[in-house]
Amino acid sequence: MKRKTSRRHLIVASIAAMLFFAGCGPGVGGTGTGDAALTAFGATAASVCSGALATELACSPAPAASAAVGAAGSLPVQFVDAAGQVTLDIDGNLANLRASCLWLRFGGEFGLSASTAEAFFGSYEVDASGIDELAALSAVPVAGGGALTITLHGVDGQVLIGPLLLRRSPVPLPTPKSC
Repeated sequence: MKRKTSRRHLIVASIAAMLFFAGCGPGVGGTGTGDAALTAFGATAASVCSGALATELACSPAPAASAAVGAAGSLPVQFVDAAGQVTLDIDGNLANLRASCLWLRFGGEFGLSASTAEAFFGSYEVDASGIDELAALSAVPVAGGGALTITLHGVDGQVLIGPLLLRRSPVPLPTPKSC
């Protein structure tokens, strides 16, 4: 009888674990911020290729019959600071920022808002803590081309990084250089 009881407990625990983990992860409303960042900043999702940043990206022109110019966003592009410690990867309408010396990672979606104009709205995590904080990353093209000035700020307006100059990387860097 003891064997059947422990087997039942194992089956119940396995089912509970499957139900718990089925709710986590991309596309199922798991622990990501989803539209929360856009909502927190009063922004709406948009194509990065329709913004001022498009001049520094790899946006392909839409077919003449298409009304959705650049809706798919940019082809993958990377920008890096002079020390190689901060990288910004833009792919589609998404941005991923890594600041190795600050142990900070940001991920966000491009959008438009009345207060911050255009930015990537998402969240950042420090030191792999597992705690995501809402933030917005603004990126402004620098005159002369090939560079951006970025600023990362929290939902409360506090500047977390920047303004910082990043130049377009001719070859993608695997990871930021150590401090």
